[in-house]
Amino acid sequence: MSTLRQIKVNDEKAIVFCEFRDTQLLLAHYIEQEFRFRPDIINGDTEAAASAADSRQKRIKCFQAQAGFGVIILSPIAVGFGVNIQGANHVVHFSRTWNPAKEDQATDRAYRIGQTRPVYVYYPVVCADDFTTFDVKLDRLLERKRSLSDDMLNGCGDLSPTEFADIVEIDDRIFDERITLDNATKLDPLEFEALIAALWKKQGFRTVALTSRTGDGGIDVIAKTVNVGELIQCKSSRTDGTHLSWEAVKDVVTGEAKYRFEHPGVTFTKVAVTNQFFNENARLHAGLNHVRLVDQTILAQLLDKHRVMRGDIDALLTSRVHIRIDLGSPMKAPAARGESA
Repeated sequence: MSTLRQIKVNDEKAIVFCEFRDTQLLLAHYIEQEFRFRPDIINGDTEAAASAADSRQKRIKCFQAQAGFGVIILSPIAVGFGVNIQGANHVVHFSRTWNPAKEDQATDRAYRIGQTRPVYVYYPVVCADDFTTFDVKLDRLLERKRSLSDDMLNGCGDLSPTEFADIVEIDDRIFDERITLDNATKLDPLEFEALIAALWKKQGFRTVALTSRTGDGGIDVIAKTVNVGELIQCKSSRTDGTHLSWEAVKDVVTGEAKYRFEHPGVTFTKVAVTNQFFNENARLHAGLNHVRLVDQTILAQLLDKHRVMRGDIDALLTSRVHIRIDLGSPMKAPAARGESA
């Protein structure tokens, strides 16, 4: 509450991330008692479809449009990706997730292109003088996992319950959100490529990999099983109803020779995928060049048939960071606790 009071003095907005619904309600109650307004709560019960009158995005847009101080309570699972909240520049992780990558993705809702102010990140931690509290141990473990990820040599996976054996017995259930078409239309290009890789893996391809972010030769995803495979070019847009031209077709046709040479004996099919639609020109060139088109309609069917979770996307994005040949790309470090990002 003291942190929120200071944010109010500065006439700025805050996001409070909390995974547990009972605690979300308690937070809303005490914030209302203190500041005389009830913050909105957005979690898994909130309608995700953009067409809904009370959708997540519309409620977030309303929060950002209000002038001056404000607080919104979010589930890091429900809105951990695909949502931008640049109207807030303070992020409070009231409860901690088990995966530092997911925590950083939640923070990134405020730390996006279009943010004009310093972003401050807070991790409230219960401490004690005579013993190491659960909060402190969890914070240390998350920081260790985060540093392992930063060294470019090790993965950044979920914490294991065995790491807490000296404190308490913990259930190893990790709650995650299933990816829907509505989610897919909000992903950035790299997330969309990881979604397609995860979706093709679910379809039974033995080996599925994201190509390097540079020098990919026009191919974003390679999926193969023994001597058959698919070369996939992904094009995404957050503008609903967009009809893309034939760039994706051109890219996958151009890149085919490189991957046939690198994978002798594998018969590849060419595929172009979008979270929107292809126009007539794209369909014409796809037919002439034997490229299969997967648009929003087909993508929705595949997502309905094959269960892809946010964790599947996270795992592929992490693996791409650590195995790519191009190590020269700049990476944004997580914000320091309580300091400007």
